Amino acid sequence: MGEAILKYFLHNNNEYSVSNFDNIYKEISPSIYEVIRIINGKPVFLEDHIERLNNSAKILGIKFSIELEEIRNQIIYLAKLNDIQNYNVKIVVNNFNNPDIYLFFIKSVYPSDDDYEKGVKTTLYKAIRENPNAKVINSALREKINKHLEENNLYEAILVNNFDEITEGSRSNIFFIKKNTLYTAPKEDVLVGITRIKVIEIAKKLGLDIVEDKIKVSQISEFEACFLTGTSPKVLPISNIDDYIYNVGNAILKSIMTEYDKLINAGSHITYNF
Repeated sequence: MGEAILKYFLHNNNEYSVSNFDNIYKEISPSIYEVIRIINGKPVFLEDHIERLNNSAKILGIKFSIELEEIRNQIIYLAKLNDIQNYNVKIVVNNFNNPDIYLFFIKSVYPSDDDYEKGVKTTLYKAIRENPNAKVINSALREKINKHLEENNLYEAILVNNFDEITEGSRSNIFFIKKNTLYTAPKEDVLVGITRIKVIEIAKKLGLDIVEDKIKVSQISEFEACFLTGTSPKVLPISNIDDYIYNVGNAILKSIMTEYDKLINAGSHITYNF
C-alpha cells in the first residue's frame, strides 16, 4: 500500500477508500506537493503552503494554481471523513495538462518531549536537489536517505553540496547560532520552508541578527547551537552533527522554540466540530 493512511483520501474532490489508493494514485514526473500539519482540526499556515505550492509550479514553468478556500474546504472535509483533529495531510499535484489533485493523510511522526529536551542526532550527507526552491517529489533520494537514517539510528540528514556547503536537511531547514546571530543558507540554495519563514520573523522580533549565507562544512565547529525547522519537527534542537556536539540548552534556541509554540497555539485554538 502507498503513502495514504487512515480510511479515506480525495482525488479531484472525489472521496475514495484508502484501500484503492494504489489503483488511483499516479506518481508522474513532475509531481509537486505540500505537507500541512493539522492541529485541532485547523490546517496550520495553509495560506503560506498554498502560495508555495503555486510557486513550485511557476518555477517549473507550469501554468497551474490552486484556490486557497477550495483546498481549505477539502482538507476540512477530509479530516471530517477520517474523524481526526491532529495529523499531517499531503497535497500532490501532477498531470498538469489535466491536473490530478490528491489529498491524503500520511504517517505523522512527531518528535518526543525527550527529543525537544535533549536534541536529535544528525549526519552530513552529500546530496543535491534539482530546483531546490520547488517542492518536487524525488522518491529515489528520499528512500536512500531514509534507509541511511534508519540503519544509523539518526533523525535527519544534513545535505552538503559539491562545494562542501551545508544547504538544508533532507526534510527540514537548518539554522546555526553563534552569540546573538542566526546563520542559515541563502534562499536560492534551499526549499524555503514555512517554519523557516516564521522562525526568521520571530528572530527579528527577538532582536537577533540573521545571516543568510553559504555555510561551509569546515565552519560547523564554530557554532554554539543549531536546530531544525519543519512542519512536523517545528523547532527542534540538534545535539549532534556526526561528532560535533551542540548546546541544546542555548538560551536563544529556547526563546525561539517558546515563541514558535506560541505562534502555533495562537493560530490553532479553533476546533472544528465535525
